[in-house]
Amino acid sequence: MTDVLLAVKNLVKDFNHGEKTLQILKSVDLEILHGESVAVLGASGAGKSTLLHLLGGLDKPTSGKIYFKEADITKYNSRELAAYRAEKIGFVFQFHHLLQAFTAVENVMIPCLIRKISRQKASDKAHRALELVGLSHRKTHRPGQLSGGEQQRVAIARAIVMEPSIIFADEPTGNLDSTTGQKINDLLFDLNAKLGTTLFVVTHNIQMAANFSRQITLADGVITGDVYREQTDEISG
Repeated sequence: MTDVLLAVKNLVKDFNHGEKTLQILKSVDLEILHGESVAVLGASGAGKSTLLHLLGGLDKPTSGKIYFKEADITKYNSRELAAYRAEKIGFVFQFHHLLQAFTAVENVMIPCLIRKISRQKASDKAHRALELVGLSHRKTHRPGQLSGGEQQRVAIARAIVMEPSIIFADEPTGNLDSTTGQKINDLLFDLNAKLGTTLFVVTHNIQMAANFSRQITLADGVITGDVYREQTDEISG
């Protein structure tokens, strides 16, 4: 199917804990389409973050396949995985992971410089990304001079600066108050609409998840629910 961005086939992830083997993901099958906004729900330990890490190339599965536009990333070597993460994926985490000694624009430039893009072009791309997240006026400020919501906006700008196909966000509003968190959610949806960037967001916030085009529920390493918003709208209507 040409609209499929990511496809997961029989994905398994085990962790060794002493003499025991813990199976965190159990034969997961999943397809994510271009331009979707996907919320992943589930209790702590359900396997949500593990799934995100595997899809984003941060970890390798015990078995199974992950296809990005039909390329099997489970066969990638470390260099190919690094290129995949840098060029195709944008990451946003609960903590912003900004470098305190760098300004906002310098932090956003980092992914470009790692990919050996010229400093001038990296600066241009970073300014554009900050403009998209509404922080052009704070570009010369360091993280310590920014509010929590502004710091997370810089992190989102850094995630989109390389124009990724998909943004993986792991509890992106977990450290924010409800009002600021809603603004970050709105920003992510705005980027999804404006840029067509696919969203894959792990969250405990059911109210936030209701705004996504698709809600996936994980329990004990298994997908127990996969609902599209039009289905929930029909039920609530």
